[in-house]
Amino acid sequence: MPAVATRDLASLIAEEAAALPADKQSSVLDYVLFIKQQSGAKIEPEEDGDAIWERLLSDPQKTARVAAWAEQAMKEGPAEPLDISRM
Repeated sequence: MPAVATRDLASLIAEEAAALPADKQSSVLDYVLFIKQQSGAKIEPEEDGDAIWERLLSDPQKTARVAAWAEQAMKEGPAEPLDISRM
């Protein structure tokens, strides 16, 4: 794909993402970073490793969803007792 088409596509993606609510914009960025990582492209150092987790865990909506999931999982309990010998 020529550089001009890529720039136009990137601009279109940015415009569409800007029209979304903030939490959805964050999801778009997460997806783009995921695709970038899967393609073998280098992720910028500030978005590498721990920095990605720090950004994700500092998002109250994401942590609220994880907390809700954990609370539900605790209510349901384990499907079977934990057997350390099977780990």
